[in-house]
Amino acid sequence: MRRILLLLLTVIFFWNCAIDLPDNNEERYPAFGGGDTLDVLTWNLQLFPKSGSSSISYVEKAILDMQPDIIAFQELRSEYALESLADALVNYRYFLGEGGGDWGLAYLYRSDLLQLDTAIYEIYTDRSRPFPRPPLVMEARWRGNKVVVINNHLKAGGDGVIDAGDSWDEERRRQEAIELLDAYVKAHFDDVRVIILGDLNDELTDPRSQNVFQQMLDDTASYSFTDLPIARGSNLNWSYPSWPSHIDHIAITNELFNVHFQTKTVLYDTYLEGRWTEYYNHISDHRPVAVSLILQGAEP
Repeated sequence: MRRILLLLLTVIFFWNCAIDLPDNNEERYPAFGGGDTLDVLTWNLQLFPKSGSSSISYVEKAILDMQPDIIAFQELRSEYALESLADALVNYRYFLGEGGGDWGLAYLYRSDLLQLDTAIYEIYTDRSRPFPRPPLVMEARWRGNKVVVINNHLKAGGDGVIDAGDSWDEERRRQEAIELLDAYVKAHFDDVRVIILGDLNDELTDPRSQNVFQQMLDDTASYSFTDLPIARGSNLNWSYPSWPSHIDHIAITNELFNVHFQTKTVLYDTYLEGRWTEYYNHISDHRPVAVSLILQGAEP
């Protein structure tokens, strides 16, 4: 009898443990690259291919491991290398923007899952002061759901202070770029799902008076920087370890608020034998930042 009672208590204990699990989104939804989410990366590849054919092989392996649907690249200097990368991957196509020279913007996307609504195009091509690289716009449908992605690489450098009286001040140029992106989205993509991302070269956590993103940060009815928790968190998860800083960002419009699943910096360097040194030598000085969106069943 005692033995039976002990067995019953043991079963009850493990049953309670089994049902009293913490609420974990990754248990309820597929993880990044799982196939049921639209997975979008922003990734500065630091003058790809920085170590020639070796870089192509490293990035190919990384993409095969991550399986994103859309990658917004910055700092592409060789179309031949980008074409070679796309050719090595099944179902991926590429587009390289015309502006930017060695610092070009590009997309790599799953052609079996995404249909372009129109040819990928550049905007603000005549505004080199706020946009040294013209933003690159993709209008596409993922399983019938329309989404717009705007890829950016804003001006680098500066002293951390916005000098409103100097139109060539680096912080003022980035601030103006954010203002123009806001204006463009509201003029052309009202009621459309929009993702604004890229190497934006500044911190989300700067003081209000010196924050180049403040216009969008204040407009919480229209925008959400999904990587803001990363920016506020441990520097181990920041996108630019060399500084260290978190300067690669993803903002979504309110049409995506209810379908945002997760955003994370992909710490791909931690999976390499040589860790950051190997990653830096062959891939980039930036880590990719990824957003996953659950669009299935959402309004088109």
